Amino acid sequence: MLSSAQIVNAVRNAGVIGAGGGGFPTYIKLQAKVNTVIANGSECEPLLTSDCSMMEKHADWLIEGMKLAMIATGAKEGVIALKEHYEEAVAAIQKVLPKDNSIRLHLLENYYPAGDEFILVYEVTGKVIPEGGIPLNVGVVVNNVITLMQVYQAAQGKPVTERTVTLAGEFKKPQVVTVPIGTPYSELIKIAGGTTCENAVFIDGGPMMGKIVNNLEDGISKTTSGFLALPADHFIVTMQQRSLEQVIKRSKSACCQCFRCSDLCPRNLIGHEIQPHLTMRSLDYNQAEPAKNITSAFLCSQCGVCELAACDFMLLSPRKIFGAYRKELVSKGVKNPHQRSKIEPNSQFQNRKLAIPTLLKKIDLVRYDVEIPDCGRQEIKTVRIPLNKHIGVPAEPKIKIGDKVKMCDIIAASPEDKLGAVYHASIEGKITNIDENWIEIKNKL
Repeated sequence: MLSSAQIVNAVRNAGVIGAGGGGFPTYIKLQAKVNTVIANGSECEPLLTSDCSMMEKHADWLIEGMKLAMIATGAKEGVIALKEHYEEAVAAIQKVLPKDNSIRLHLLENYYPAGDEFILVYEVTGKVIPEGGIPLNVGVVVNNVITLMQVYQAAQGKPVTERTVTLAGEFKKPQVVTVPIGTPYSELIKIAGGTTCENAVFIDGGPMMGKIVNNLEDGISKTTSGFLALPADHFIVTMQQRSLEQVIKRSKSACCQCFRCSDLCPRNLIGHEIQPHLTMRSLDYNQAEPAKNITSAFLCSQCGVCELAACDFMLLSPRKIFGAYRKELVSKGVKNPHQRSKIEPNSQFQNRKLAIPTLLKKIDLVRYDVEIPDCGRQEIKTVRIPLNKHIGVPAEPKIKIGDKVKMCDIIAASPEDKLGAVYHASIEGKITNIDENWIEIKNKL
């Protein structure tokens, strides 16, 4: 059996980071001492099925990864949280649950954002993470299910070199595929058979929190869970492309203070002091007081509920306003003043959950909510591995142009005394280009 230190070192050397989107280095989380480890398998972004597919195929990897995380953190309890309607994944996990009941299932309703770790921790434990806090503050560590599978693989000596990705939307062949880290987005488009519309816009991630891809020759990262194609005039696309100046003008002219953004805000519903409608009021009337209406930007998770679901008639964007306020506050050295720990959830928490079927209708995605097959691993000849898609300092290249590398060779790493990550060759080949943001490998040996 590996010791805590051995597990942490193996995870660090394997380059494991949060696969759920945050990209926080997992070895740091595993150094904490907690009571409970939660595996986040909610996959709450609409259309995405990558995590669900992996749980169906590799439930044993998840259990073994959970065991290792529990050893590293000293946790006595492991909880795998996933949605109840993921019936095949639930059945697969139930078959391999330890008989000592050290790891259990927690079944969630089908709502957004069930995967927000503040919401998830409350659902599983009944505890509310303090404002400005992290799960560790209530004795919990949360890891994405694929992250825990990678923890298991790290203990076997296998670094992170591939990612399972959902290709959905306006693709001719929507599917789930497993591809090398750094696979160009253009290759994913080919794998999916091209698009069914002209001038499609592509998004890395899910429709609620994903980002528009500007260069299709860039490569996917360790955090890429989905790749979507949407029409250029789709609601999701037009809202993302709206500038901050446009957002402010629209707010000043159209915000009617209906409260819906606050009523549906997930962080407000668990009791945090964030009320988007009051922040919009401060913006619209140039009010600097009360200051908490502005500093509450530190409490925003950027989930997009306010922008894409609550304000679906006026089409305002509290999310963008919060993002701009936070950026400005940080640039001025302002620290988060919201630190309450004694918090009571809103009595309407259960009643105001945003059901995924309702969300799909609101954001015009029902037509893309189809059965998506898992087509397994795909061979890729060229990769561009990004070096800065994690929390911490960017990784520094450890190779040079012209070097030949084998799959799993270390090609870049953040300084050992800094928060960061290690990157490995995801295919065998030759280093053909090195940019400040990525390393290119071509398989032409």
